[in-house]
Amino acid sequence: MALIDKILKKTISEQESDPPLNILVCFSKPRTGTALCKIANYFMQSKVKNEQIASLHLLEKEEFDKIENIETYKASLYEGIMKECRKGSAMMRTFVKPSDDFVSEILSTSDELDCNLVLIGIGKTVFTPQLWGVYQKFQSSRSTPQTPEKRLNEISHKGVSSLLERTNKTTGIFIDHDLETIHNIFIPVLDKADIHIFDYIKRLAEKTEAEITIWDAIGIIDSMPELKKVFQIMQKNSGDRVSLWDNSKKIEYDFIKQQDLVIIGFNGWAKLISSAITWSHSLPSILIIRKQNHS
Repeated sequence: MALIDKILKKTISEQESDPPLNILVCFSKPRTGTALCKIANYFMQSKVKNEQIASLHLLEKEEFDKIENIETYKASLYEGIMKECRKGSAMMRTFVKPSDDFVSEILSTSDELDCNLVLIGIGKTVFTPQLWGVYQKFQSSRSTPQTPEKRLNEISHKGVSSLLERTNKTTGIFIDHDLETIHNIFIPVLDKADIHIFDYIKRLAEKTEAEITIWDAIGIIDSMPELKKVFQIMQKNSGDRVSLWDNSKKIEYDFIKQQDLVIIGFNGWAKLISSAITWSHSLPSILIIRKQNHS
């Protein structure tokens, strides 16, 4: 596969052949913004110049109008976020914008800044795994949602479903469960279409000291020699901090509780949530990455 060949080439040569990452981080709650910027900073390559993080804090116009001094508000808001981002080498830009249409604001800002990765931070009560299941069924049937599906309208308003349908950018949906530290990262691979996340695993292995566990539920690493080589090189370069889950063992709830962050592809997330796996509804903070539509 061309994508794996590209990742392998970058892993072996340690040279970035893709364009630098230009990340747009979008959030409405400051705590979520800090957590997302922490993740974005880990995605940045220390060897690559001109990588950027733009942070977009979105407010309803009614909330924005209540702010007495926007510069004071912005300085207070971004104090923790800027502290986090200064740990890396990426250039940081910050925005606070009022909007009645979060989706259009995100789309226009990402286009204006020529971003190639958009990370959307949402609260744990806005987009729960259970609600995702309802959304998936709604999308597949295209029927008009009824009451208790009323919350689907909230999802569209906040930008998740509508954004996924309208954007051509690689998009990460971050479900924040009070992420503070990133010591343990769990990466389930449940669908072949999600192999693009190995590029992000490579970046995390280079930039963090976290223990990264990959659950290759479909055996794709062993079935693809190029991908297996990518994994072996990442494992060696990280000092064995990247490991494969032993599929002969059952994943227990206690293991899931020890994780700080789950990163998963969009197709794999849909499979995980619709499965009978008991711990799928007890996950920590989650980043769901969907590759750009036209790739």
